[in-house]
Amino acid sequence: MQEIDGMMWLFTERTSLRRWFPNKVAFMTCLFSNQITNSYNEYKKDKKKFKVGGLLQQYGIGELPAHGRTRLMWDLDVNRMYVPLNVGKHWISMCVNFVTRSIEVFDCEGLRHPGAVEPFAVLVPRIVKAIQSSKSRQCQVKQYTVSYVSMPFLLNKSSSDCGEYGLKHIECHLLGLDFSMVNDNNIREARQKIAYDLWEAAIDPVLIERMAKFTPPKTISSALVELE
Repeated sequence: MQEIDGMMWLFTERTSLRRWFPNKVAFMTCLFSNQITNSYNEYKKDKKKFKVGGLLQQYGIGELPAHGRTRLMWDLDVNRMYVPLNVGKHWISMCVNFVTRSIEVFDCEGLRHPGAVEPFAVLVPRIVKAIQSSKSRQCQVKQYTVSYVSMPFLLNKSSSDCGEYGLKHIECHLLGLDFSMVNDNNIREARQKIAYDLWEAAIDPVLIERMAKFTPPKTISSALVELE
């Protein structure tokens, strides 16, 4: 999980610094996925009383994730965002498109995960609605459509490379590359490239300077729990 979050931060920095051409894009963390799932459970308990606030709202205005804070608002400053998601012991990734109001799911094994993806399809439009002021254009709360990207091959025969596939599928989708570029024949090299990218980022003077200016988020909306 730490490696995945590290790469999502690195993707954010690459686009923010214009080292990558695509813009108006956001990258979420594994923690974000967990918070969406937990918030969806609260939403189902009482849909009428459920309100978007606290951490979810902070994500929507770009204050979170705190590492790589962009302060870009979903659907106004950001057209799409990429999300890693753990389903059981398996990693997948997604592209949430605010323009088409849709979610594309990338699963190297070609499986369907309606129960795991539904919280995003339901809550993301509600977050967008909550963060837009009365002066903004009207935004209807309608569940996003979900589709699954076809995988070119039977992938992940090792059953241990799904995390790497999830990250590389995000990279391919963002940069307009064909998913067939990543397969079981070169996934080991892809894993090594991820490790090298993280090592290279750790000694990058520009990234080191940006990390030195990190400020933790101000809002904590959940209760603190003491661990024995």
